[in-house]
Amino acid sequence: MLADIRAAFSFLTILPLGSPSGRKRGWSFAWFPLVGLCIGALLVGVAAHSPLDRELSAFLILLVWVLITGGLHLDGFGDSCDGLLAAVEPEARLRIMRDPRAGMWAVAGTVMLLLGKWLAIRACPSEMLVLAPVLGRWAMALAAYAFPSASDDGLAATFRDGLARRHVILAAVWVVILLTHIELLALALGSCVFTVVFGWWAARRLGGGLTGDTYGAICELTELLSLLILAALYG
Repeated sequence: MLADIRAAFSFLTILPLGSPSGRKRGWSFAWFPLVGLCIGALLVGVAAHSPLDRELSAFLILLVWVLITGGLHLDGFGDSCDGLLAAVEPEARLRIMRDPRAGMWAVAGTVMLLLGKWLAIRACPSEMLVLAPVLGRWAMALAAYAFPSASDDGLAATFRDGLARRHVILAAVWVVILLTHIELLALALGSCVFTVVFGWWAARRLGGGLTGDTYGAICELTELLSLLILAALYG
Protein backbone atom coordinates (compact mmCIF):
# COMPACT_ATOMS: atom_id res chain seq x y z
CA MET A 1 0.00 0.00 0.00
CA LEU A 2 2.70 2.50 0.97
CA ALA A 3 4.56 1.72 -2.25
CA ASP A 4 1.46 2.53 -4.30
CA ILE A 5 0.93 5.77 -2.37
CA ARG A 6 4.54 6.73 -3.05
CA ALA A 7 4.06 5.96 -6.74
CA ALA A 8 0.94 8.14 -6.89
CA PHE A 9 2.65 11.11 -5.23
CA SER A 10 5.80 10.65 -7.30
CA PHE A 11 3.85 10.68 -10.56
CA LEU A 12 1.31 13.42 -9.80
CA THR A 13 3.57 15.87 -7.93
CA ILE A 14 7.16 17.08 -7.97
CA LEU A 15 7.87 15.35 -4.65
CA PRO A 16 10.92 13.07 -5.18
CA LEU A 17 9.49 9.95 -3.53
CA GLY A 18 10.60 7.57 -6.25
CA SER A 19 8.65 4.93 -8.12
CA PRO A 20 8.91 1.51 -6.42
CA SER A 21 9.96 -1.35 -8.69
CA GLY A 22 7.99 -4.54 -8.97
CA ARG A 23 4.62 -2.83 -8.56
CA LYS A 24 2.02 -2.43 -11.26
CA ARG A 25 1.38 1.22 -12.03
CA GLY A 26 -2.39 0.76 -12.18
CA TRP A 27 -2.56 0.04 -8.45
CA SER A 28 -1.56 3.63 -7.66
CA PHE A 29 -4.83 4.98 -9.14
CA ALA A 30 -6.58 4.04 -5.90
CA TRP A 31 -4.63 6.78 -4.15
CA PHE A 32 -4.95 9.53 -6.75
CA PRO A 33 -7.73 11.35 -4.79
CA LEU A 34 -5.50 11.25 -1.68
CA VAL A 35 -2.84 13.10 -3.67
CA GLY A 36 -5.53 15.57 -4.73
CA LEU A 37 -6.53 16.03 -1.08
CA CYS A 38 -2.96 16.91 -0.12
CA ILE A 39 -2.64 19.32 -3.05
CA GLY A 40 -5.96 20.91 -2.08
CA ALA A 41 -4.85 21.26 1.56
CA LEU A 42 -1.73 23.06 0.34
CA LEU A 43 -3.86 25.46 -1.70
CA VAL A 44 -6.13 26.16 1.27
CA GLY A 45 -3.05 26.86 3.38
CA VAL A 46 -1.70 29.30 0.81
CA ALA A 47 -5.08 31.06 0.67
CA ALA A 48 -5.29 31.28 4.47
CA HIS A 49 -1.82 32.73 4.97
CA SER A 50 -1.43 34.91 1.89
CA PRO A 51 -0.80 38.58 2.79
CA LEU A 52 -1.91 39.69 -0.68
CA ASP A 53 -5.28 40.97 -1.85
CA ARG A 54 -7.84 38.59 -3.36
CA GLU A 55 -6.72 38.94 -6.99
CA LEU A 56 -3.01 38.46 -6.25
CA SER A 57 -3.75 35.67 -3.79
CA ALA A 58 -5.70 33.86 -6.52
CA PHE A 59 -2.68 34.16 -8.80
CA LEU A 60 -0.37 32.86 -6.05
CA ILE A 61 -2.67 29.89 -5.42
CA LEU A 62 -2.75 29.07 -9.13
CA LEU A 63 1.04 29.38 -9.35
CA VAL A 64 1.53 26.96 -6.45
CA TRP A 65 -1.03 24.62 -8.03
CA VAL A 66 0.90 24.46 -11.29
CA LEU A 67 4.29 24.16 -9.60
CA ILE A 68 3.38 21.33 -7.21
CA THR A 69 2.13 19.22 -10.14
CA GLY A 70 5.09 20.10 -12.35
CA GLY A 71 2.64 21.27 -15.01
CA LEU A 72 2.03 17.60 -15.87
CA HIS A 73 -1.71 17.78 -16.45
CA LEU A 74 -1.42 21.22 -18.02
CA ASP A 75 0.97 19.81 -20.62
CA GLY A 76 -1.45 16.96 -21.34
CA PHE A 77 -4.29 19.43 -21.72
CA GLY A 78 -2.32 21.48 -24.24
CA ASP A 79 -1.37 18.42 -26.28
CA SER A 80 -4.99 17.26 -26.19
CA CYS A 81 -6.17 20.62 -27.50
CA ASP A 82 -3.81 20.33 -30.47
CA GLY A 83 -4.71 16.73 -31.23
CA LEU A 84 -8.41 16.43 -30.44
CA LEU A 85 -9.35 19.64 -32.22
CA ALA A 86 -7.35 18.93 -35.38
CA ALA A 87 -9.43 18.15 -38.49
CA VAL A 88 -7.43 15.04 -39.41
CA GLU A 89 -7.64 11.27 -39.08
CA PRO A 90 -7.28 9.62 -35.63
CA GLU A 91 -3.76 8.35 -36.39
CA ALA A 92 -2.66 11.87 -37.29
CA ARG A 93 -4.20 13.21 -34.07
CA LEU A 94 -2.09 10.79 -32.07
CA ARG A 95 1.03 11.93 -33.92
CA ILE A 96 0.17 15.56 -33.21
CA MET A 97 -0.26 14.84 -29.50
CA ARG A 98 3.16 13.17 -29.37
CA ASP A 99 4.78 16.24 -30.96
CA PRO A 100 6.57 18.24 -28.20
CA ARG A 101 5.87 21.51 -29.98
CA ALA A 102 2.80 23.53 -28.94
CA GLY A 103 0.34 24.52 -31.63
CA MET A 104 -2.23 27.30 -31.76
CA TRP A 105 -4.95 25.24 -30.04
CA ALA A 106 -2.58 24.32 -27.19
CA VAL A 107 -1.61 27.93 -26.55
CA ALA A 108 -5.15 29.30 -26.80
CA GLY A 109 -6.64 26.48 -24.73
CA THR A 110 -4.03 26.75 -21.98
CA VAL A 111 -4.46 30.51 -21.71
CA MET A 112 -8.24 30.17 -21.47
CA LEU A 113 -7.94 27.37 -18.91
CA LEU A 114 -5.59 29.28 -16.63
CA LEU A 115 -7.65 32.45 -16.96
CA GLY A 116 -10.81 30.54 -16.08
CA LYS A 117 -9.14 28.95 -13.06
CA TRP A 118 -7.83 32.29 -11.82
CA LEU A 119 -11.26 33.92 -12.07
CA ALA A 120 -12.92 30.95 -10.37
CA ILE A 121 -10.35 30.88 -7.55
CA ARG A 122 -11.06 34.56 -6.91
CA ALA A 123 -14.77 33.84 -6.44
CA CYS A 124 -14.56 30.45 -4.73
CA PRO A 125 -14.43 30.27 -0.89
CA SER A 126 -10.88 29.35 0.08
CA GLU A 127 -11.94 26.31 2.14
CA MET A 128 -13.62 24.85 -0.95
CA LEU A 129 -10.39 24.85 -2.97
CA VAL A 130 -9.53 21.41 -1.59
CA LEU A 131 -12.33 19.79 -3.60
CA ALA A 132 -11.19 20.54 -7.17
CA PRO A 133 -7.86 18.63 -7.03
CA VAL A 134 -9.62 15.64 -5.46
CA LEU A 135 -12.29 15.51 -8.15
CA GLY A 136 -9.74 16.05 -10.92
CA ARG A 137 -7.69 13.04 -9.86
CA TRP A 138 -10.76 10.92 -9.22
CA ALA A 139 -11.83 11.69 -12.79
CA MET A 140 -8.45 10.42 -14.04
CA ALA A 141 -8.92 7.10 -12.22
CA LEU A 142 -12.43 6.73 -13.62
CA ALA A 143 -11.31 7.53 -17.17
CA ALA A 144 -8.41 5.08 -16.99
CA TYR A 145 -10.75 2.28 -15.92
CA ALA A 146 -13.67 3.12 -18.22
CA PHE A 147 -11.77 3.53 -21.51
CA PRO A 148 -9.01 1.50 -23.19
CA SER A 149 -5.65 2.92 -24.17
CA ALA A 150 -5.30 4.47 -27.60
CA SER A 151 -1.97 2.66 -28.07
CA ASP A 152 -0.13 -0.24 -26.46
CA ASP A 153 3.10 1.61 -25.76
CA GLY A 154 1.94 4.97 -24.42
CA LEU A 155 1.80 6.39 -20.91
CA ALA A 156 -1.88 5.48 -20.59
CA ALA A 157 -1.17 1.81 -21.31
CA THR A 158 1.70 1.78 -18.81
CA PHE A 159 -0.37 3.25 -15.99
CA ARG A 160 -3.42 1.11 -16.68
CA ASP A 161 -1.38 -2.02 -16.04
CA GLY A 162 -2.96 -3.74 -13.04
CA LEU A 163 -5.84 -1.26 -12.71
CA ALA A 164 -8.93 -3.11 -11.47
CA ARG A 165 -12.41 -2.28 -10.22
CA ARG A 166 -11.33 -2.39 -6.57
CA HIS A 167 -8.84 0.42 -7.18
CA VAL A 168 -11.53 2.64 -8.72
CA ILE A 169 -13.88 1.83 -5.81
CA LEU A 170 -11.20 2.76 -3.28
CA ALA A 171 -10.59 6.01 -5.13
CA ALA A 172 -14.34 6.71 -5.01
CA VAL A 173 -14.37 6.09 -1.24
CA TRP A 174 -11.98 9.00 -0.76
CA VAL A 175 -14.34 11.25 -2.69
CA VAL A 176 -17.45 10.13 -0.76
CA ILE A 177 -15.71 10.62 2.59
CA LEU A 178 -14.72 14.17 1.69
CA LEU A 179 -17.95 15.21 -0.01
CA THR A 180 -20.55 14.60 2.70
CA HIS A 181 -22.92 17.43 1.75
CA ILE A 182 -25.65 16.54 -0.75
CA GLU A 183 -24.74 19.40 -3.09
CA LEU A 184 -21.09 18.35 -3.10
CA LEU A 185 -22.01 14.73 -3.78
CA ALA A 186 -23.99 16.02 -6.75
CA LEU A 187 -20.81 17.78 -7.85
CA ALA A 188 -18.94 14.46 -7.68
CA LEU A 189 -21.68 12.80 -9.72
CA GLY A 190 -21.45 15.60 -12.26
CA SER A 191 -17.69 15.07 -12.55
CA CYS A 192 -18.37 11.39 -13.31
CA VAL A 193 -20.85 12.31 -16.04
CA PHE A 194 -18.41 14.81 -17.54
CA THR A 195 -15.59 12.26 -17.47
CA VAL A 196 -17.66 9.65 -19.28
CA VAL A 197 -18.98 12.09 -21.89
CA PHE A 198 -15.63 13.75 -22.57
CA GLY A 199 -13.83 10.41 -22.52
CA TRP A 200 -16.29 8.94 -25.01
CA TRP A 201 -15.84 11.93 -27.34
CA ALA A 202 -12.05 11.91 -27.02
CA ALA A 203 -11.86 8.14 -27.55
CA ARG A 204 -13.85 8.47 -30.76
CA ARG A 205 -11.50 11.21 -31.96
CA LEU A 206 -8.46 9.03 -31.20
CA GLY A 207 -9.66 5.81 -32.73
CA GLY A 208 -11.23 4.11 -29.73
CA GLY A 209 -9.06 4.85 -26.69
CA LEU A 210 -7.44 7.50 -24.50
CA THR A 211 -3.85 8.60 -23.94
CA GLY A 212 -1.95 9.97 -20.96
CA ASP A 213 -2.49 13.44 -22.42
CA THR A 214 -6.26 13.01 -22.35
CA TYR A 215 -6.05 11.92 -18.72
CA GLY A 216 -4.37 15.24 -18.02
CA ALA A 217 -7.01 17.12 -19.99
CA ILE A 218 -9.80 15.38 -18.06
CA CYS A 219 -8.12 16.32 -14.78
CA GLU A 220 -7.69 19.98 -15.76
CA LEU A 221 -11.20 20.37 -17.15
CA THR A 222 -12.79 18.65 -14.15
CA GLU A 223 -10.89 20.99 -11.85
CA LEU A 224 -12.03 24.03 -13.84
CA LEU A 225 -15.68 22.95 -13.93
CA SER A 226 -15.60 22.14 -10.21
CA LEU A 227 -14.19 25.58 -9.39
CA LEU A 228 -16.78 27.31 -11.56
CA ILE A 229 -19.65 25.43 -9.95
CA LEU A 230 -18.32 26.02 -6.43
CA ALA A 231 -17.87 29.73 -7.19
CA ALA A 232 -21.45 29.91 -8.51
CA LEU A 233 -22.90 28.06 -5.50
CA TYR A 234 -20.85 29.53 -2.67
CA GLY A 235 -19.01 32.57 -4.04
